[in-house]
Amino acid sequence: MFLLVTVCFVLRFTGSSLAAFEVSVPQRRVLAVRGRPVVLGCSYAPSLGNSLDGLVVTWQTAEDNLVLHSFYYGQDQLDQQSARYRNRTSMFRPLLGAGNASLRLDRVGPQDSGRYLCSVDSLQGNGKAEVQLEYAAFYTEPKLNIQVHPSNISLQYQSEGYPAPQVQWIDSVGRNLTAREELSGPGEDGLLSLRTSVTLKDPGPGVNLSFTLRNAALGQVLERPVCLSLAPCDPVHWTDRTRVTVPVICVLCLLCLVMAAIQCVQRKRIGRQRG
Repeated sequence: MFLLVTVCFVLRFTGSSLAAFEVSVPQRRVLAVRGRPVVLGCSYAPSLGNSLDGLVVTWQTAEDNLVLHSFYYGQDQLDQQSARYRNRTSMFRPLLGAGNASLRLDRVGPQDSGRYLCSVDSLQGNGKAEVQLEYAAFYTEPKLNIQVHPSNISLQYQSEGYPAPQVQWIDSVGRNLTAREELSGPGEDGLLSLRTSVTLKDPGPGVNLSFTLRNAALGQVLERPVCLSLAPCDPVHWTDRTRVTVPVICVLCLLCLVMAAIQCVQRKRIGRQRG
């Protein structure tokens, strides 16, 4: 009877110990910003003494099980690492035994967006947790291009960033203007190229509107007012040119008359000398 009770106690204790092992992530969603490394956080219940014996940590993509990084036998094991992540991953070796299984990923791009699994197997137990990685890049300063035509004027802004932004053109009374948007990429630099424009027919003597670009992922807002004065050609300019031209013509005519008179006098003198 005593032996049976002891065995039951041992089984219950072992079962509760295994249930206590847990792998967790501090953030279910992690945002990576272009040009900066990102850390995919992961932790587990460490063994007594922070020993690495029997510890196996593997980071994989959730969709297709590509291996980002593996650690076992007390060191990094990269033979099975996917070529996509080569020379871009590292773990925090001094903190591994203390329960920190986080992974650092360098040179992050749009192709790295997705779900990742952190799997831990140790003498204390095993488990896994999932983290979602998202990528974003700040949009560059918008460049304005203006094209003026006889019956309309076209305004275009160009910028680069990630992901697709929210764009808005508003006139002077707060009405949304119909805009054209072209989004291409991303390129090798991890940026989308944005071109957005509005065309104003018969704009009158001036243009007063505002352009706003929002990158919701990073909380970035770029607002740029556009104020143009379209003054018509001044008729006085042409009148002044005429006033300058008329005296010049008169002077030229007088010079011609003087030269003709001189030639006439010279001819008469020559005729008298011959006679």
